[in-house]
Amino acid sequence: MINNQISPDSFAELTKEFQKYIEEDITGSVLCTVYHKDRIIYCDKFGWKDKENEIPIAFDDIFRMYSMSKPITCSAALILYEEEKFELDDPISKFLPEFKNPQVLKSYDKKTGKVVLEDAKNEITIKHLLTHTSGLSYGDYAKLPIDILYGEKFGLKGNNRLRYKLNIYPEMDSLEIFSKKLASLPLAFEPGAHWWYGFNHELLGYLIEKASGKKLDIFLKEKIFDKLGMSDTDFYVPKEKWDRLPKVYQKNKEKQLIEVEGAIFEGFKHKIKFLSGGGGLVSTLDDYLKFCVMMLNKGMYEDKQIITKETIELMTSNHLPNNKTYLDMQYVPYQDSESIERNQGYGFGLGVLVKKTKNIFRNGIGWYCWAGALSTLFDIDPKNELIIITLTQYCPETSDWIFPLERFRINNLVYDALEKTGIEIRE
Repeated sequence: MINNQISPDSFAELTKEFQKYIEEDITGSVLCTVYHKDRIIYCDKFGWKDKENEIPIAFDDIFRMYSMSKPITCSAALILYEEEKFELDDPISKFLPEFKNPQVLKSYDKKTGKVVLEDAKNEITIKHLLTHTSGLSYGDYAKLPIDILYGEKFGLKGNNRLRYKLNIYPEMDSLEIFSKKLASLPLAFEPGAHWWYGFNHELLGYLIEKASGKKLDIFLKEKIFDKLGMSDTDFYVPKEKWDRLPKVYQKNKEKQLIEVEGAIFEGFKHKIKFLSGGGGLVSTLDDYLKFCVMMLNKGMYEDKQIITKETIELMTSNHLPNNKTYLDMQYVPYQDSESIERNQGYGFGLGVLVKKTKNIFRNGIGWYCWAGALSTLFDIDPKNELIIITLTQYCPETSDWIFPLERFRINNLVYDALEKTGIEIRE
């Protein structure tokens, strides 16, 4: 699909925005494509695969997608749902018996180590995993009591990058061992009570294995990747493709852009036992666009029906209880006014953030999206028949996840460009 550069004059402001990211050393590289009504209308590349050696980024370079793996894993789970392997409200203990009779953390005294638990009123369901409402956490926040326990369980006391370690270290446990470790920890809250980012889709990947009888990488390949022609998407980059793997960059204390060396760069070069459905995939701009086109086309890609229209509509509808918003459901509420304003009007579907009411942004109601930890972004706006994918490899310095790419500024520039060509934007 992507084989050349397309930068019409109407997109000049968007191009300037990306050039600024490179010229001002905000990030090392950017790839972006905009797809509208069955065709690519913008596609450009900026910066470096290897800044130090001045090797430019290429359209076919392979990116660490981290949490942009999640919608793919959720789609795979919903294929099994279509095959009647489970119901969304089934308890996960049906497949993962270690999660029978979960407990909820009521208090934790860091000084004494005393933990107070109580039995959960409900079991975790498959829908809870899909919607991040299970009570599982990610261990990202070193001061949060539940995350302190996560760090202790996984041998990472004081480390708020548990996800990174799990996704990139070849010596990590199998999904089976990981699941049992996770099940031995309490939940942060009663299942269904809040929204909180956690190991839900990693666990969903293991559930896919149990329900299908196939390893997660094999199931994804057979059911999604091969059918869409996603030939560069996998849980690692084989040696013959290492030259297509961009370097990762971040800012040092002096705010200078520097290469991230070590495991984050090297970790995806090798097969691992821990196949992370929540953050383990690598992919290309072209491959991920094929997945997004399938989603935009209600499960259809070319002449192949990957998932039914009804299931795509189910996936991209708000599933938070009582039609609550994503903002209302946060376990740890947003504190700053900017974050509160930006998150007004969104619900959460089965693996994606979903726009349910008009807000300060121009994307249409029904728009859905997600992002990855190295600042990869995708947006699908069915009302305007639009896909935007922006990729870089920038590692935030803290658990605050400050992305260098300003998603909503990028989106607004895309909508401005469309209007310049006479296209009406539907909100």
